[in-house]
Amino acid sequence: MEKTQIASAIGLAFIKIHNSQPTGYRRARITLQSGENNIPAENISIEQLENLEKDPRLAVSRIAQASEDTATTPNVEPGSICTSVEGVEIDLAGVDPDLHPFIGVMAIEQFTKKPSIEQLTISISDDENGETVTGELKPTATQRDAAWQIYQSARKNVEQ
Repeated sequence: MEKTQIASAIGLAFIKIHNSQPTGYRRARITLQSGENNIPAENISIEQLENLEKDPRLAVSRIAQASEDTATTPNVEPGSICTSVEGVEIDLAGVDPDLHPFIGVMAIEQFTKKPSIEQLTISISDDENGETVTGELKPTATQRDAAWQIYQSARKNVEQ
């Protein structure tokens, strides 16, 4: 997969890496500064991302984008509004960008019970047909719970 494809493949704007090692620490062909490093998603490959995430000395966060070209965060429109096929509108302004993809999955699947982490896992493919899965975007339990609260609040507002 080309580096420029990661952003469209998994809807990322950038990768945030907290490096607990001294400046100059290298992992996955990337030289890191000590502390927080923000790397644009188009400058990193899936393979590099996976290698960074495996390193226990690094804390890696995938920061999603909510825009017209976010292919894997379905129904996310410019202006940070996520809409489901049922017309549930979820204002994502001020919501942690890491939660956007999982809220999008909830809106599409229209869960009535809190989904499992596995149900919210998004497969990442490196080809246009989605036939070759090369990775996955999986929420933590905390992310799942926070996304569920936001989604439930939006559903309650529509039902009233």
